[in-house]
Amino acid sequence: MMSAVHPIGPVPNLDKLGEWSLVLKSQEIQHGVSSRPDGYYFTVEDRDVRRTVEALRAYEEENEDFRPRARVRERLPFASSLAAPLIAAAVTFFFVITGPVALRSGWFAAGTADAQRLLHGEPWRAITALTLHADLAHVLGNALAGTVFLGFLFRRLGVGRGAFLVLVAGALANVANAAVHAALHQPHRSIGASTAVFAAVGVLAATQLTINHHAGVRRWTDRVGPVVGGVALLGMLGSSAHSDLWAHLLGLVVGALLGVAVLAPKRARTPLGRAGQLVLGTLSFALVVAAWVVAAMRTPAW
Repeated sequence: MMSAVHPIGPVPNLDKLGEWSLVLKSQEIQHGVSSRPDGYYFTVEDRDVRRTVEALRAYEEENEDFRPRARVRERLPFASSLAAPLIAAAVTFFFVITGPVALRSGWFAAGTADAQRLLHGEPWRAITALTLHADLAHVLGNALAGTVFLGFLFRRLGVGRGAFLVLVAGALANVANAAVHAALHQPHRSIGASTAVFAAVGVLAATQLTINHHAGVRRWTDRVGPVVGGVALLGMLGSSAHSDLWAHLLGLVVGALLGVAVLAPKRARTPLGRAGQLVLGTLSFALVVAAWVVAAMRTPAW
C-alpha cells in the first residue's frame, strides 16, 4: 500500500520554490509540487514530513544572515545643468570662426601647440590649442564626447570646479605631449579638445577612486571600473590612424593624477559651494580668453 502524502507550505515565492526543491533533493527526499489558491505546496510522504520541515528550517537558519547587498545608487551632489552642452556649443561656434585647419587661418598659426614654441616661451599655446579643430568631424566628435563626460563630471564636482580641473589637466597634458616629442627630437603640432575630453575621463575616474558619496560599502570593482573604462575608451577612440595617441593618453593620465592629487585630502572631498564654483568657473573662462589675448599680441596674423 502506498504511503499517504502530506502538503507543506505555502512556499513564499517561486525563487524559494526552486531553492527549497534543491534542498530536498540534496537530502534525497522525494517530493512533488501542488498549486492551491493561497500558493504552492510541496507534497511529501508522511514518513518524510519531519525530515522535510527540519531540512528547510535548517537551510533558512543557515542563510538567515546572508542577504545579497542591495545596489545603492550614488547620490550625486550636483543637479544636471546645461553647462556641458553650452561649452560644447561654444567650442563648435569657435570652429565656425576659425574655420578648418586646411584654410590656414591666422588662428592656427597663433594657437597651435607647436612643441618647440610651446616649450620655449609660448606656454599659452597649451590652452589655445584645446579650442582649435582640424575639421567639422573633429569638432563635432569632441563636442559630443565632451557633453557626455563633462556632464557626468559636473554632477560630481560642480561646473566651476570640474571645468577648472579639466582645463588645467588638458593644458598640462599638452605640455607633457610637447616634452615627449621634444625628447624624441620629433617636431610636433597638436590641436583639439580631445586632450581635454580624455582629461575629463581621467578626472572622472579619480572622483570614483577618492570621493565617498555616502553610498554604503562599495566593492573594489566600483572603484577600478572607471579606470578600466578610460583605458578601453582610449583604445577605442584615442588610437585611430589620424588621432594623436600621446595627447589622448597623456590627457587621461594627467587628468587622473591631477584628480587624485586634488581630491585625495579628506577636506577636498566636500562639495564646493556656489561661491567657489563661480570663482573657478570664471577663472577657467578668463584663462582661455587671456591665452588668446596673449596669442593675438604675439602673433598678430589676422
